[in-house]
Amino acid sequence: MKKQPHKTKPDTKPNAQPRENTQENRETEKQSTDKLAIIWRSARRPISVVAFGILLYELLEHFPAVMKSVKGFFALLTPVFIAIAIAFLANMPMRFLENRVFKKWDKKKLGLKRGLCLTLAMLFVFAVIAAVLLLIIPKAAESITTLAAGFDGYIAGLTSWAASVWDRIDLAAEAEEIIRDFGQDILTHMKNYVSTAAEGILRFTFSVVSFAVDLLLAVVISVYALYNKEKLMFQFKKLIVAVFSDKTATNMLDICSRANKTLNQYFYGMIIECTILGVMTFIAMRLFSMPYALLISVIVGITQMVPIIGPWCSGAVGALIILVTDPPMTVWFIIALLVVQQLEANLVYPRVVGGAVGLSGIWVMIAVILGGGLFGIAGVILCVPVMAVLYTNTVCAGDGGAVYAHIRMGEPPRGAEALCARHAG
Repeated sequence: MKKQPHKTKPDTKPNAQPRENTQENRETEKQSTDKLAIIWRSARRPISVVAFGILLYELLEHFPAVMKSVKGFFALLTPVFIAIAIAFLANMPMRFLENRVFKKWDKKKLGLKRGLCLTLAMLFVFAVIAAVLLLIIPKAAESITTLAAGFDGYIAGLTSWAASVWDRIDLAAEAEEIIRDFGQDILTHMKNYVSTAAEGILRFTFSVVSFAVDLLLAVVISVYALYNKEKLMFQFKKLIVAVFSDKTATNMLDICSRANKTLNQYFYGMIIECTILGVMTFIAMRLFSMPYALLISVIVGITQMVPIIGPWCSGAVGALIILVTDPPMTVWFIIALLVVQQLEANLVYPRVVGGAVGLSGIWVMIAVILGGGLFGIAGVILCVPVMAVLYTNTVCAGDGGAVYAHIRMGEPPRGAEALCARHAG
């Protein structure tokens, strides 16, 4: 038997030298990465401060142009803002119908249930608005027409009353002449304003048409948003969790939850409070047989939505209307309005609006000044709830609760309801 020659088995063991080189390269890269990370952590804050300073300087340098662009952008979003307001008002009756009236409906009919509740809620909101307008506008128009028709007579009576008052007061001739001239200038300006007020009718017509178009678009947007609110909320929360870290996403969702609770409590409370104040003012004016009780009460109730400035404006307008119709009654109107507003501020407001605001007077004043200066009347109305949201989230800020892992798993939109329940309190 022939002996087979011994074959040397090839060395399959990898070369140790390249492995050592690869490991050294990896360690070198890791050290370089660590050095870059340390440098970035050290320089991140100064770079951020410098970038923020440059951005702030450019904004202040071109502030008028920036504000013009911002206002133009918000003007384009007018239908969206109106849609948010409509959806905000209709959401409460829709939730009431879903959770109380149609609670026992079969789960297979969720789409039909949502559509029916949404339709009834929208009809309720617009019916209330229409009823208020139909009740108030004819009376207000009648009051304004009567006031305008007898304007000259009211001015003559006011002048006669003022003259009789001046005769009883022993003033120097120069002071009396200055007061008379000042009063005459005011009356002249008022007459000129009334005579030229008709020039704005055309602009008002275009504004009404534009608002009607915006309102139609807003209704469509609000209906879609309310019908698909769970899906939209789920998509928003899923986006937050996908973009940010778990801790940041949790904090952001907690902030949104507190903001939603604060805004709901504030606006629903303010609607009730303004209604109560208007009714109280109407009752007080009727008890003293004051003229134009309904018109002035509506003005007082509506302007109450504007913090600080609203009560003063409503008092000034009401006093002016009564002054030109029944001058001696003006003092009684001011006293009655002060009493009503004190009752509202100390009894109604704390119980209806509650702790939704939680701001001191100085912060409310700062918010009103900033909001009015930047965004006009809308800024004045929205400044307090926005400041309240910032204050609430600053005070109540925390690390939040559990991580929303089930959002990452892609659960169906109905799972967002559990998130809403988690953030409802």
